[in-house]
Amino acid sequence: MSDDDPELAMLRRKKMSQFITREKKAQETREHQEKVGAERAKLLNRFLEPEALKYLDHLKTNEPSVGTRIEEVILYLIVYRGLRQVIKQLDIRYIERQIKGEGPTIKVQRDGETSDFGSYVRDALKKNQEQN
Repeated sequence: MSDDDPELAMLRRKKMSQFITREKKAQETREHQEKVGAERAKLLNRFLEPEALKYLDHLKTNEPSVGTRIEEVILYLIVYRGLRQVIKQLDIRYIERQIKGEGPTIKVQRDGETSDFGSYVRDALKKNQEQN
């Protein structure tokens, strides 16, 4: 049994060394992610209006994938495209619509029925052509 003790001790030291190395790497990764997160938050606080920031936070809570993509787009514009103007809630809503693939929707209410503005204009053009 005394022959196995030095080997067992060496294996334990080796495992402990590997464990410590993994822990150090994990700690460095966490610190890097915290630093990046802080920088991202600082940029967003600087370039977003308070209402826009509140709306983005609301989106990230209710629709995390959409909110995260919007945040990525905004940070891309700031960091890589040099955008230096304050971003408003309307701008964020525009980006949201683009990500979701929603088009503009203007509704027209006439004679008690509501219709899309595009179809309203098409109908008006048809009627105009029929009269001529």
